[in-house]
Amino acid sequence: MMPGGGWYGNLTGQNRPLSRCSSGHTCCMRLLRTDEAVRSAARRLAAELAAAGLGRAVAVYFREPGFAGMTFSDLGRNPPGQIVADDLLAVALLDITWRPQVVRTLLGSDGQRLSAMLAAIPQDTDLWDAGDDTLGRIDVLWDALTAIEGIGTASATKLLARKRPRLCPISDSVVIKAVGVPGRTLDVLRCLMQDPAARAQIEALRPAVAAGATMLRILDVALWVSHSESPAAHWVREQAGMSLP
Repeated sequence: MMPGGGWYGNLTGQNRPLSRCSSGHTCCMRLLRTDEAVRSAARRLAAELAAAGLGRAVAVYFREPGFAGMTFSDLGRNPPGQIVADDLLAVALLDITWRPQVVRTLLGSDGQRLSAMLAAIPQDTDLWDAGDDTLGRIDVLWDALTAIEGIGTASATKLLARKRPRLCPISDSVVIKAVGVPGRTLDVLRCLMQDPAARAQIEALRPAVAAGATMLRILDVALWVSHSESPAAHWVREQAGMSLP
């Protein structure tokens, strides 16, 4: 967890003015030395979205039954104001293992409290349009989730991505490595997504089978395809004829 207020706390701090991404679109961040690093990382990620074969690789991921694909989003019940067993099963498709005590906490002893926090987060807001109030509400739920023993960054963000797929990006080891700016992963992803040209690039990667996926889900798959060193990611790149620099 990030110090001083959760994973999203670096966007909701009292002393964070607005600055501009190099594209000219507003990008929320603090005026620190890392700001140029954030903008530079967003530009680099945008350039990577144009990699030859990436669209084919994203299509392979969503097409092949061995991957979570659209099942992560579509599996079972997904009530907007409650965490249910189907959510935990969907997140498990993304290589998350839930300990028994965590399942009991999420679905039982802490279920009502967490559901109230979740219900306070809007369902129809995109990351690039989210204001400080919305991000602050996510912080509250983030802090509550990561305070539970057995829930870390990857499991918390994947659960949030299941519940608020337009607003909450996944942040696991692959995404953090791809972004390359420690402690500013959300800043970079938000800056990237605030650029309409980058959003158009992501949309161009969408295969027909993923018509119902959010743009953040397409981005997450593209980052995994491009940066994961797992055998599965290597296989996807091979099937798509995609070579990395």
